[in-house]
Amino acid sequence: EPDWVHLGQDPNGITMNQYFVDNPDMILGEMKVVSGPYGPTPTCEPYEDQPLNDLLTAAIQNIHGQVTEVEFADLESDEEDRSIPADPDVRNFSYTIVDGEIFYRENSRMNPVEVSDTAKNRIKGLIDIRESVRRLIDLQTEDFPDADIQAEQAKLNTLYDDFGEKYGLINSRGNTTAFSSDSSFCLLASLEVLDDDGNFVRKADMFSKRTIKQKVIVQSVDTAAEELDFTVNEDILAQLGIELPADLAAQLAE
Repeated sequence: EPDWVHLGQDPNGITMNQYFVDNPDMILGEMKVVSGPYGPTPTCEPYEDQPLNDLLTAAIQNIHGQVTEVEFADLESDEEDRSIPADPDVRNFSYTIVDGEIFYRENSRMNPVEVSDTAKNRIKGLIDIRESVRRLIDLQTEDFPDADIQAEQAKLNTLYDDFGEKYGLINSRGNTTAFSSDSSFCLLASLEVLDDDGNFVRKADMFSKRTIKQKVIVQSVDTAAEELDFTVNEDILAQLGIELPADLAAQLAE
């Protein structure tokens, strides 16, 4: 081994790399032992009368070496790009299934996901639950009939129960590890109501109730009580910067 991979001591007994012991002219200052927070500490004190840039320029001239060119194999040539253009219907940073294989969308590309068979089945099951949840949200937002909403709730219950029998809670470690990169994981985790210790308490209301109501714009009121109630709400809306329809504002003004 060359000397510079070892430690040595200079004439003052200061331990340093052997290279600087053998080449003291490459030390751009004076080596001293000073009092440090943990006892005597070696340090390199700068020369007061010699600028560091001049010392560095001179020291560089003492470096003699040879650069050997090395040819590296093209590491990229053996790696096949299996990514595909992103499907606009797939949300960014989400898993999807293409021809039976799992892909993950990241911006404008979707890349295949290499995981174990168990993790693959977990991801596929959670994708099915995710799509059912989103469908249920859309049905409620668009105020579809109760029959449509109840049918999707039944589907969601079946998907969730079947998945739980095989892989446990969505919030379990295994499922969190497999699916936490998906942008909808927090939404799926909220399907389970847990206690402070992380134990399952019940399913979320989405499984059995309408949890989203379509926004309804009030166009008129019929009684003084309704008018009073709406006037109070109008004041709150005004504070929030929400403007009422002109005809309803005129009616309330009367």
